[in-house]
Amino acid sequence: MDSPNPQIYLTGFMGSGKSTVGPLVGARLGRRFLDLDDLIAERAGRAIPAIFEAEGEAGFRRREADALRAVSREDGRAVVATGGGTLVHEENLERARASGTVVYLHAPAAVLAERLRDTAAERPLLQSEGGRPLAGAALARRIETLLAERRPFYQHAHVTIDTAEAPPEATAEAVIDALRERRNEE
Repeated sequence: MDSPNPQIYLTGFMGSGKSTVGPLVGARLGRRFLDLDDLIAERAGRAIPAIFEAEGEAGFRRREADALRAVSREDGRAVVATGGGTLVHEENLERARASGTVVYLHAPAAVLAERLRDTAAERPLLQSEGGRPLAGAALARRIETLLAERRPFYQHAHVTIDTAEAPPEATAEAVIDALRERRNEE
């Protein structure tokens, strides 16, 4: 990581803990925390589901790339929670890797399904064609399908942390330890 503004990018599937662990990592390292989805919603003046409804996934992904581009150019060090699909796009992945350290927060599909069970209605990619939240086996299948598509991109992260069993505080400490170890190896 030879960037003048080494951001820390947390990536992983929705429900992996990015928005929960990110503020903890930021606080412990004295960095501000940015949630890319919050930044996108703020810039658009509407919630993510409303962006998906009005502009489709392609419109959302354009906004996401613009937000990541802006964050990657910022001076100052931040912990950035990316969206679960942000780094699936090669340009975004390369931008994040070039401007900071990418940390993949990993959890198995079954754990993610359990974590996301009650929030599927808020997540456009976890809804049926008719806009109803998926549940049970249908939710698990959708998560497994999306995870299988995204896993090859997640594996380009500089660091991988398993979030399946550890509470957020322990996961944050594992992220910080891995970042320090990586810095010492450079």
